[in-house]
Amino acid sequence: YTFSIKIRGGNKMRKNLFKKVLAVTLASTMAFSMVGCGNSDSKSEGKKDDGTITLNVWHQWSNDTNELKGRYEEAVKAYEKDNPNVKIKTETLDTEAYKTKINAEFAGDAKGIDVFYWWGAGTAKKLVDAGKVMALDDYLTDDVKSRIVEGSTSAFEYDGKLFSVPMFSWYMTLFCNKTLFDKAGAKLPDTYDELVDAVKKLKTLDGVTPLAAGAKDGWNAAFVYQALALREVGATGVNEMLSGKKEFGDEGYKKAAQKVSDLYKLGAFGENPLEQGNDDANAAFENGKAAMRIMGSWFANNVYTDEAATVNPEEVVALKIPMISDGNGESTDYCGGYVESFWVNNNTKYKEEAAKFCIYINEKMGVASYETGSGFSGWTTKADESKLNPLFIQIKDLLAEGKQGVLAWDTSLEAEPAAVHNEQVQTLFADGADINAFIDEHKAAINGK
Repeated sequence: YTFSIKIRGGNKMRKNLFKKVLAVTLASTMAFSMVGCGNSDSKSEGKKDDGTITLNVWHQWSNDTNELKGRYEEAVKAYEKDNPNVKIKTETLDTEAYKTKINAEFAGDAKGIDVFYWWGAGTAKKLVDAGKVMALDDYLTDDVKSRIVEGSTSAFEYDGKLFSVPMFSWYMTLFCNKTLFDKAGAKLPDTYDELVDAVKKLKTLDGVTPLAAGAKDGWNAAFVYQALALREVGATGVNEMLSGKKEFGDEGYKKAAQKVSDLYKLGAFGENPLEQGNDDANAAFENGKAAMRIMGSWFANNVYTDEAATVNPEEVVALKIPMISDGNGESTDYCGGYVESFWVNNNTKYKEEAAKFCIYINEKMGVASYETGSGFSGWTTKADESKLNPLFIQIKDLLAEGKQGVLAWDTSLEAEPAAVHNEQVQTLFADGADINAFIDEHKAAINGK
């Protein structure tokens, strides 16, 4: 803010008046700045005179069309009503910007964050090892423990302590637009060979991308690769590699990379897949411009609720990732599991209040994710199944057949190898992909050699 003042009179009068103006201006500016900071960066507001405290909560449901955002806001209102001494102040950003901001905040003490949305396993390990996250063991009652789904907490356990509780799990799905498949005379693919055949036929449809990849976002590109690696290597081998029990190096990883590159050369992902990100790929499928999409089970909810979508939801089919005839994967292997949840900043001034809200919101959003057809709750708490969409029910049936899940690599691996992985898979979606270099980069990052 700039301004100019004309002062008439003698030198002494001008100096005295200038000092007064300057003093008032500085005081006003400081007051304005303090108010501005309070609104923009969510610094902790502390305890009010009446004993009310404010918890700063961050999450990545930033899109108003996302039903989970609305359900979160409903849960917050209910919590504040039942806990009048606590106010919840929420900060949101979309996923990639959110990850960057959270990492930047926790490079310091993240004073403006009490509870935050994050991913477990390898993603949270760096924060846990640095003492940035608070263990919840002391705040978990027997009643709470009794409602947690058995086997759903492994991604949140470190050195025998539980640093979060589950929210919901997901299931990697091949979504197919049956209308476009019928139009192209293609078969819904159960095998990789059938997938290749479908791509060739779908390419003949004007303005249609066979498989929307969203490869501009590394995690989208990684989903395509991880799907094929699951079928080539098998869940047991991939999990042993991700957990450090086995080195990256199985021949299946190279075969999977070659298959992604082959699909790119075939035109499966369109001409420039690296120019389209997650939102672009979702929109392409939802509007009948793409015939297939490899995405998490939450995408079923998009198909039914996105007001901009033109695809007929009843014409969308949910399939398992196609099998590879000579691969080591089992048909009961799947990508997915419990990894997303809310966590507590170890630096919070209000440990008990933050822990209580963290547990509450994870349970509420776990149930909400199931009721909205976004994910599978990590809680045995009764949920309303009356509004589950048919597509989500298809995925539920597929999951019921699953025996061994594999988390997304960028949540299982620690931050640095995860970043290398997401960057390297993007090289498979362009001309001149070097498969050997791809493998070598992964070996160096994951095996440390």
